[in-house]
Amino acid sequence: MNAKLNVWQRWLAGFRGSHYRRSLITLLLFASLPGIVIGFILFIFSKSQIESELQSIHQGNLLQRASAMDEQFSFLERSIAYWAFDSQFTNRLKDLDLTYKYEEIHEIYRTLLVMEGANPLVERVELYVSEQGGLLFTVDGFWRLDGDRKERYERLLANEQSLFWNSSREPAEIRLIHKVPGIGAEPFGVLVMHLKKEPVLELVRSLTPYNGGTTFVYEASDGWLVTSTQNLEPSPLDRAILGDVQTRAEEAGTYIYDWNGETYSVTYGKLLRAGAVWQYASAAPLTTITAPIIAVSKWIMIGSAVVLLLAIALSYFASRRLYSPIDNLLKKMNPPKSGQGQPYRDEFEWIASRWNDLSYESETLKSRIERQLPQLKEGFLLQLLHGYLYSYTENELLDRMEHFGNEARNRRFSLAYIQLLGFSKLKGKFAEGDEGLVTFAATNIVEELMQSLHIQADVINFHDLSIGVLISLPNKMTREQFDEEVYRICEEIIVYVERILLMEATICISRTADSIKDVPMLFEETKMAVSFRNINDGKQIIDITKLESIGNDQAFDYPFDLEKQVLHAIRIGSEEDAVKLVREFVQVLSDNNPNEATMKQGTLHLLGSVMHVVLQSGMTTQQIYDGANLYEQLCAIREPDQVIEWFGRKVIHPFIHEFAQKQKWQTRAAIEKAMQMLHEQYQTDISLDSCADALKMSPFILSKTFKEVTGINFIDYLTNIRLEKARELLRDTDLKISEIAEGVGYQHSYFNRLFKKQEGVTPSQYREMSRPVS
Repeated sequence: MNAKLNVWQRWLAGFRGSHYRRSLITLLLFASLPGIVIGFILFIFSKSQIESELQSIHQGNLLQRASAMDEQFSFLERSIAYWAFDSQFTNRLKDLDLTYKYEEIHEIYRTLLVMEGANPLVERVELYVSEQGGLLFTVDGFWRLDGDRKERYERLLANEQSLFWNSSREPAEIRLIHKVPGIGAEPFGVLVMHLKKEPVLELVRSLTPYNGGTTFVYEASDGWLVTSTQNLEPSPLDRAILGDVQTRAEEAGTYIYDWNGETYSVTYGKLLRAGAVWQYASAAPLTTITAPIIAVSKWIMIGSAVVLLLAIALSYFASRRLYSPIDNLLKKMNPPKSGQGQPYRDEFEWIASRWNDLSYESETLKSRIERQLPQLKEGFLLQLLHGYLYSYTENELLDRMEHFGNEARNRRFSLAYIQLLGFSKLKGKFAEGDEGLVTFAATNIVEELMQSLHIQADVINFHDLSIGVLISLPNKMTREQFDEEVYRICEEIIVYVERILLMEATICISRTADSIKDVPMLFEETKMAVSFRNINDGKQIIDITKLESIGNDQAFDYPFDLEKQVLHAIRIGSEEDAVKLVREFVQVLSDNNPNEATMKQGTLHLLGSVMHVVLQSGMTTQQIYDGANLYEQLCAIREPDQVIEWFGRKVIHPFIHEFAQKQKWQTRAAIEKAMQMLHEQYQTDISLDSCADALKMSPFILSKTFKEVTGINFIDYLTNIRLEKARELLRDTDLKISEIAEGVGYQHSYFNRLFKKQEGVTPSQYREMSRPVS
């Protein structure tokens, strides 16, 4: 008795803290009786109507999926037709040099790879060219075909149609073929697109999502294209339905078909493909379509009756079962601690309290995201200006602008491009590489000033001494109002940049555009217009709408004489004179052509002339400049002083240093060859002039460099060789003095005088002194 009492006490105690469970049991008891009544009515009166509605829904879904499948194959036809007209697949494929035109062959590989990845239905793409013996290109390479394999591709080429479908002998192996070139010349090849078997099967099987049904696609010339049977072969049911469909007058429709004691809902139709008609049909058992509602109706009645009879007895166990999700939620939100009871009497009140806590955490997370929003917005604007979002539609771009808090609808767009100048004059404050830091400071100045603008504007930091401002103005604002507002801000920007950063600023204002997709074009146009600033005045405001023709009225006065002097100084290795002449060249160019674009054109021409001198010297730009793109570097420089400094440090000094090293090596090699000639021809009447002629040098240069290398002049070196040989002959032979003189290239009388002058004794005395006493 006591044990039973304890069970009931625990049962009641569980309910005291479970408001949800008490309410659940009450609802269970009251809901049981209406359920059985509703189930009986649904089963008796609504069965036939529901079956009809379900069958109609099934038919609509099937037609919708058939339309989707038709769209998939149509997309493939449009895709391969687009690629067949590509400029790569022209008559030049006939004579393609497979040995040396590897770049064109690799471009074909890349195009085939893009085609394979363009649609998930595509397994691989092949290009067959009948020329040069029959070539087959895939993403893995190319092969020459012969035999049966070549004949198969030639049969495809012989087809009368330019675009057609073809199936192989295996089921579900479908290919789409387009001849190349797509138009104009006589076709000499085919693009073959092989479809993946499994995705095609899934696409066809999706027409009949019910178990026990069947679906197939049939084409008169190619036979069975795809079937949904397990072995991919047409079943007897498929063949029976095909025969019945072909006898019907309508091209598409739905009807009931009885086969082997089973009733099927058959929906059929035709897909018009390139040069062919595909017959499709889908059959689903009616029992499968209507089975869910019958089962639900029966279980509602049975379940309601059982619940009505056993609700009271099983209320505790059922409520416990149904209460488990709430219990699990409570445990997850507040895991129980040992020795502590439930912290709540009403579960929903406690969940509401915890929900408030989670909302606070959510708001905290939201604030963090909002702090990151400016960086995300700046990244989007950079992509927009540089044209990386060209694939987005106008509405998509406007939606993204509004996502970042900007008004974008019914507005026009303009740009202000700010170029900072005078960084080279700040070497005392900033080092090379601090351009990003200076640009960041200027960006903060512009952002603060833009806050006073009565027009929506976003500032973009390009980190290269340039800043962009994307301006969004209402359609009702006139250009005069816009100019008045923007000019005022631009003048303030120029003043504050000069006052705070000690730099100058040139600002170019673009025209307005009605479409946000025109913003990249405005950006490129505005950047180009900045290059036509007056380089002698860094504080300018350029309005593109007020420029009649950018650069067309600028006469170009090029200082050719100074260019020749610069090149001559470089050739003779005078670095100091070369830099000085470059400074004079840039100054004259700037005075005669105050436009930055024409000045840059002149300096690019000078750089090209210097590169010509490099080639004439027998060296390469790769050897001297390590492959650097000097033209790109020069185009990035906007200030004359920086141009002069860059020419001296990046162009002139490396060339003169490398050329001097080369000349030093060549000079040493020439002197060594001259020394070898003297040692070999000292007996002859060799002279400075004859040696210079042999080495193809001037006598003056040879004499000068000979002494620099050897330390003595040419004649003294030759005299030393001859006298050394004469001493050797006097010591080791008994030749007459006259014979020795002639042997070393001297006359007898001159030899005696020269020998005595050098040795202090006559040749005869030297012979006697050098021989041992017997």
